[in-house]
Amino acid sequence: MRAVSLWLWQERFKSRWQGSGAQVFCHAWGQELLASLPAGLRHGLQPGRPPRRCAWPLPGEIPEGERLILELPADRVLAQRLGLPLAAARDLHRVMDFELDRFTPFSADQVHYVVRREGMDTEQVWVTLAVIRREWLQHCLDTCSARGVVLAGIDVLDDDGQPMGLDLLPHAPSNRSRGRRLPGGLTVLCLALLVAVAWQWLHNRETALAAMVQDVQGLRTQAAEVAALRQRLDDAQGAAQFLARRRLAQPGRALVLSELTRCLPTDTWLQSLEITAQGQVDIAGFSSHASALIGQVKGCNHLADAQYQGVIQPDEASGRERFYMRAQARGEGGDAPRPDTP
Repeated sequence: MRAVSLWLWQERFKSRWQGSGAQVFCHAWGQELLASLPAGLRHGLQPGRPPRRCAWPLPGEIPEGERLILELPADRVLAQRLGLPLAAARDLHRVMDFELDRFTPFSADQVHYVVRREGMDTEQVWVTLAVIRREWLQHCLDTCSARGVVLAGIDVLDDDGQPMGLDLLPHAPSNRSRGRRLPGGLTVLCLALLVAVAWQWLHNRETALAAMVQDVQGLRTQAAEVAALRQRLDDAQGAAQFLARRRLAQPGRALVLSELTRCLPTDTWLQSLEITAQGQVDIAGFSSHASALIGQVKGCNHLADAQYQGVIQPDEASGRERFYMRAQARGEGGDAPRPDTP
């Protein structure tokens, strides 16, 4: 991410530098310094005549040894704008070597390509990819070599006939003298020093920012821990209150069994007794007078809404009547004993 941040800073610096007052001042100051030098040294330091642009195919009247920037037609080059993940910005060429067959019908050994970074956002880096068949590029190079033309670059024309500012030349020739390379070297050195100073300043800012972010993250972590502890305490308190309310709202099993023992007649015995967590009491058993049980169960202090479930059936084995009954347990109140009271 540091490399991406540095590239973003460089792009912003370039956009602000172009056409600024500082650039105009530096250019004028450099021209005055150059004018104060001796003529021989001044001519040695001044860059040579820029190469001439020439569209393909080559015209017939080109002097031998002339430096040209060859402009290829759009139908000879496959150029497209792509959006790649941010991680690809660190090494676009290596990424494109593996992903070239996804974006073009060719493999990396069939074509020569250049990739130029155009910009990026929070999710993608935008690049321009230009691809040309190797055999056709070699044909152009051989033709220029046979004509004695020195290629300074190979550009591509877009659909409107405007140069795209790319360079498809595999190995750019270097025919400048040592003296003529001096201004470019000095410029590169100055830019490198300027970038190093700016990078150091940016690094210091990033270090301070990282320290502040770490402090904030620590405070945020502590706040999250306190909030989680408070939430656990609230949950525990809520659970305790819920259990207390449930205990008050529903009688214990021992109390329900004691109530049934008191309310039911002696000729009645239970086959099953089930009490759910919601306080629903299901009773199954046998009695000599099962039809009279509903009134007796309604007399229980801690049972309500007693109803038969199904019909009362005679049981031949016991000689009694089989019954199924459902009631709702009521909470403890008044001087009712606790569930654990015998």
